[in-house]
Amino acid sequence: MLLLIGGTGFLGEPVVELMMARQLPIRLLTRGAGDWKGSNLSQYRKRGIEVVVGSLESDDVLLRALDGVDAIINISGSFRLNSDGSRASSYEYLNVELVEKLTVLAEQNGIQRFVQVSCLGAREESGSEYLSSKFTGDEIVRNSKLYWTILRPSYMFGARFPYVEMIKPLVTFKPCLPVVGSGLNILMPVHVDEVARCVVDCIYMKESTGRVIEIAGPKEYSLVEMLESIRFEFGLSGTTMTIPSQLSGKAFEMATKVLPKNTITLELAQILITDSHSSSKEAHALFGLEGKCLEDYLPDIVESLKKR
Repeated sequence: MLLLIGGTGFLGEPVVELMMARQLPIRLLTRGAGDWKGSNLSQYRKRGIEVVVGSLESDDVLLRALDGVDAIINISGSFRLNSDGSRASSYEYLNVELVEKLTVLAEQNGIQRFVQVSCLGAREESGSEYLSSKFTGDEIVRNSKLYWTILRPSYMFGARFPYVEMIKPLVTFKPCLPVVGSGLNILMPVHVDEVARCVVDCIYMKESTGRVIEIAGPKEYSLVEMLESIRFEFGLSGTTMTIPSQLSGKAFEMATKVLPKNTITLELAQILITDSHSSSKEAHALFGLEGKCLEDYLPDIVESLKKR
């Protein structure tokens, strides 16, 4: 039995579909109503997927989810915090404390395999709480006694692009294109289906154990290049307005005052100025990735943005 944590999100859906196609035994751990559209639970159960519903803070829930499991696949931890403000939905809990609980419980219960999905840009000294907490979680996995693999994808796209959804008010701001920092940081977006393939392929791949594998798309973009391409699909043009990323507190509030309300926070600004690229071809060699380009999906992405 394989325990999948985070199977309800953008990456989770293609991971579940691929695991089902390969007839792998799946158990999903979900927080419940906040995680699922009501119909998804029953549909997944009808397809033979075990579902454990409960608080991720509860050791009893975690132990129930881990019972009889051979491997843990942890793809939880979105850069979008839940609006409920609970500790269980915080970066610190999802990316650090939960990972520590899972690795300890895995060791105590004889579970040897652990696949962790992190992200490019995760580093200890990051000004972003999300990125630094991801790094801390990765270190917990690395220092465990488990047969681990850490996957670090760049920002993922498909028919949707969650990274851009997060900053839609900036992308669609008619007077200009507001960009945090210089806009010259480099991104290499990767198709979500290719990341899903890496996740599922590596579960039983001995060659992937004990490795941190970076997964990037085939093409480099500066942040401003990528956002301008998306604006072009929207039929928007105009100048670029840079917002200094080193500002804090009231100075940051003043610099962003011309933007739509609640568009950008200091945390989001730190994420936006961070590189998300890699020169490593390790993922392509191990998993035979095709290298799907963002441009081919821009029309679908823009259509999805218009509906949100």
